[in-house]
Amino acid sequence: MEHVIGYDLARGLHIIAIIAWVSGLLMLPRFYAYITGSQAGGELEQAMLKAARSLRMIILTPSLVLAWAFGIFLFATYLVADWSRPFPDIVASVPHWFWGKLILVLGLSGYHGFLSAEGRKLASGQRRHSERYWRLMSEIPFLVAIAVVLLATLEP
Repeated sequence: MEHVIGYDLARGLHIIAIIAWVSGLLMLPRFYAYITGSQAGGELEQAMLKAARSLRMIILTPSLVLAWAFGIFLFATYLVADWSRPFPDIVASVPHWFWGKLILVLGLSGYHGFLSAEGRKLASGQRRHSERYWRLMSEIPFLVAIAVVLLATLEP
């Protein structure tokens, strides 16, 4: 049977989606910092609110969905490789580093949701956090990405 998509293509598309997703997660808090530091109702605030919404809708959400879809596909191909064994044995054979990576990616997905909710609050005029807070928050995705990449490549 001919496969529509191979493992190597799925892995490449997964990596591309992750790059887009993490890039957007790095940028979005910076936009929020500019919004927070700008004059309420001013031109800069409006431009940054529009840019932040576009980033969420055009880059972040699609790349999140694609990263998860390709990631689940890659994990499923790993599980199906030895389908003759009982399912609990297959899951037990998944390397420990993978579970650490999964926990970090779930955290990054939650962070994505947090940023989306905060963007809606900023758009409604609520400025609950300082400009400095948002600048610090922009470092989180990079730190998580470092850990995820090292887990996936070193497979400790």
